[in-house]
Amino acid sequence: MNDTPLIIAHRGAKDEAPENTYSAFERALKYPINGIELDVQMSRDGHLVIYHDWTIYRLTQQRRYLFNMNQHELAEIDWGAWFHKDFSGEPLPTLEAVLTRLGPRTRWMIEIKSHPAQRASGRIRHLTEKVLNLLERQHHIIKPDQIHILSFDPKVLLHASGIATQWRYVLNLSKKMPDQKFLQNLSCLKYLWAVNDKIGKLSVELVQKAHKAGLKVLTYTCNNPGQVRKALNLGADAILTDRPGWLSRYLQRI
Repeated sequence: MNDTPLIIAHRGAKDEAPENTYSAFERALKYPINGIELDVQMSRDGHLVIYHDWTIYRLTQQRRYLFNMNQHELAEIDWGAWFHKDFSGEPLPTLEAVLTRLGPRTRWMIEIKSHPAQRASGRIRHLTEKVLNLLERQHHIIKPDQIHILSFDPKVLLHASGIATQWRYVLNLSKKMPDQKFLQNLSCLKYLWAVNDKIGKLSVELVQKAHKAGLKVLTYTCNNPGQVRKALNLGADAILTDRPGWLSRYLQRI
């Protein structure tokens, strides 16, 4: 494993700009990072939108679910003013537009959001397939090793890996899938490239067994020296951070 882990900007440079926007991604790319993580959901009319929260409350103070809104409704929202007035007028970020504009410049860690209410209807499978179709159309500008598909939902990754084997798949561990359960089922997860665990939960046992199985280990979200030192001491292969500028400078000093 590399001594120096990859630096991944978590939702862009979200300490400097509204997360999951062009501004956040472009600011992150000014630093010597190795990739950008983002979240993708699907609007009611089938468009792939980059956004983390289930509702648009952060943007508008309205508790409307993003997946119940059409793209034209979402496009009318200011995606930056909630963060600071300097970002007023930030446009709707779609996955297609971001990859077309910035795709070749770095690695992309695309987290497919899987809301429980959307699974039974088949919309999460539809979302997953639309992401894969878009990536296939972008293959002429984005190399396979630049694309990593993440999810907290193992079924999303299993379904996606059965359709497109060329991308790298990363399982986000959650409280619903604690480390011990993951380690017990490691042999069933051959489609994975890596596992991503919260820095507070990351353990020696997880890192060692994942590495023994040939998997990379990512950890999130490291925003201070103590968290970074833990990630380094445990041998994490990639560190997700909200502060990519700070992390790049910190790693250069130590």
